This record gives sequence, C-alpha cells and structure tokens, in this order.
Amino acid sequence: MSPDEVCAEYAERDFKLTCKMMDGFVLLEGTEEALEFLGKLILAQAHDERSCKKTLQPNGAGSIFFTEESNVGIYIHRLPCRDGKVLDSEFEIET
Repeated sequence: MSPDEVCAEYAERDFKLTCKMMDGFVLLEGTEEALEFLGKLILAQAHDERSCKKTLQPNGAGSIFFTEESNVGIYIHRLPCRDGKVLDSEFEIET
C-alpha cells in the first residue's frame, strides 16, 4: 500500500492527530485509530518505490488529519535518497 493509498483509506474516518512542538519535544497525540494511521503511513513510506518523501501539513495538504492545536506538520523522508539528507539540502515542502 502506498502512502497516498493509506491517506485515502483513512480520509473519511472520524479522527484527528495532534502534532505539536512542546518544550523541545514533538507531541504526536491521537486516538488508537489516529496513531494506527500514522504508523501505517510511516511503514508505507518506508517501502514506497516511487518517492522518498511524504508530507502532511496542518494548514495545507493533509490538513484533514490534524487538530486545530497542531502547529507543525509531518515530513517523512526515507534514506538513501539521490538528493541526500533533508538537513544537508535545500528544504522544500511539496504541495
């Protein structure tokens, strides 16, 4: 299953994920279903042969998965990547 297929499978379900910076930590908070979604999304990205990255943003693509309290998005990046590590390159969010 691809990351996009995981998102499509969960798009109509009634859950929200909180993703928030708190005192030097990234809070990932949600119901069992919300955390299951996040886990499946990460696993799908780990095995996706078409793309090395997936982003979800509370105020952009994927916003349906976030609570209003969310103040950061999720950027999943699998290595190795032909462009190298995100922190070693130009940071660009896909939309």
